[in-house]
Amino acid sequence: MTTGQNSTNPFASPPSIGETVKVVAGNYEIQGERILGTDKIILPHACVKCGDVLSEQDSSSRRKKDLYWVHPAIFVLVIQLLIFLIVYLATRKKCRVEYSLCRECNAKQRINIVYCVASLAVFIGMVALMISLENGWFSLGVIIAFVAMLTFAIRANGPLVVKAYKKGEFQLRGASPEFLQFAEGYTDADVVPAVVLAEDGRLA
Repeated sequence: MTTGQNSTNPFASPPSIGETVKVVAGNYEIQGERILGTDKIILPHACVKCGDVLSEQDSSSRRKKDLYWVHPAIFVLVIQLLIFLIVYLATRKKCRVEYSLCRECNAKQRINIVYCVASLAVFIGMVALMISLENGWFSLGVIIAFVAMLTFAIRANGPLVVKAYKKGEFQLRGASPEFLQFAEGYTDADVVPAVVLAEDGRLA
C-alpha cells in the first residue's frame, strides 16, 4: 500500500468545521477573450462594454438576453429559406445571459437602432427606385443599404454573441478586456465560509 492518501480516502478524518470553499459568482469562466458557461450565465455588475463597475442595486443597468448558436454548416441551406428556418429552429442551442450595461454604452446601442431603421428606409427606397426607373445602378445602393442595415442590426442586438458551442458549453465573445479582467478577479476573490455536514464532503 502506498503511503500517500488523497481527499477521497474514506478512512481520512473529516474536514474541519468552518473550512472555506471558493464559490463562483455566476456560472461562468474566463478564458482569454471568451466567457465560458452553460445554458445560464450570470455575469457580475460591471458594464460588459467599458468595464465600469456598477451598483448591484441598479436594476436599470441589468439585461437578460437569450443568445442562440447553430452549426455554421446550416447556412448553406439559406438558398432554400423555408428549409433553412426549419433546420435553424430545430437545431439551435439557447443560452440565457444576465449582464450589465452602463448608461453611456446603452445610449450608443440605441443609436445603432436608429441607424438600423434609417438604413432599412434607404434600402426600401433604393429598391423602389430601381424598380420604378428600371436602372440597374440603384442595385449598388440596395447592396450598400442592406449591408449597413445588417451591420447596425448586429450592433444593436447587444455586445455579447455566441462564437462556439461544444458539449453543453457556450463560448461568448464581445466583452471588453476591462470587463474580462474584472470578471476574472471577481470569481477569484469570492470566498465564503462553509460548514461540513458529513464525511462525504457535503456542505451547507
